[in-house]
Amino acid sequence: MVKERQSKFDFGVIADAYDLWYESAEGTMYDRMEKKAVSRFLPQNAQGMKLLEIGCGTGHWSRFFSKKGFKVSGIDISQRMIEKAQSKHITNAFFRKADGQSLPFGNGGFDVTAAIATLEFVVDAETVVQEMTRCTRKPGGQLLIGTLNSLAGLNRQRQQDLESLYAKARLFSPKQIKQLLDPYGQTNVMTAAFVPRRRSLLSLSPLIDTIGRLLRLPYGAFVVTEVRL
Repeated sequence: MVKERQSKFDFGVIADAYDLWYESAEGTMYDRMEKKAVSRFLPQNAQGMKLLEIGCGTGHWSRFFSKKGFKVSGIDISQRMIEKAQSKHITNAFFRKADGQSLPFGNGGFDVTAAIATLEFVVDAETVVQEMTRCTRKPGGQLLIGTLNSLAGLNRQRQQDLESLYAKARLFSPKQIKQLLDPYGQTNVMTAAFVPRRRSLLSLSPLIDTIGRLLRLPYGAFVVTEVRL
């Protein structure tokens, strides 16, 4: 039986409101920058490839991966989140309640295994990564990890709110996430989502993000890490 305590936060209580963030001006821009960064690591032709998504939530990223051509298997520890994802009827996406620390899949069954904004909230990130690696084909498979950057001012501010889900999160710096993933294969780390906090400057985000990535600045709000197995 999957135990809710294996997540640091009960996301079921915010399932109905979770997607509202992406409808805000700020959320829309962060989403755009994050997906742009993740896209840089995805195969150019993913048609028919199998992708396992750990912590799929409401299916927001599942839809993105589906549109890229993947056949998506999404798992989440929250039944309410799974129900929200299923209600979207995303093409080539299947959802089930499961624990990332004990995945109900055989060895090497997926071409890509992804976890976007998930490792921060699990009790045992190391075990989740081990399970992700087990379920991904070798050689040639890929782990794709998106995490909130502990060095970013936005995320530090989020954690100061002791009533928020971020207060319980284990955020990673680019160096820390690389150290976690290095034992599993060749890693490539990118910091992205350099979005100004002032709404009046949001339209400059694409330019600022491009400069931040080119200069390899470590302070973007989002870190994407690829592991080639």
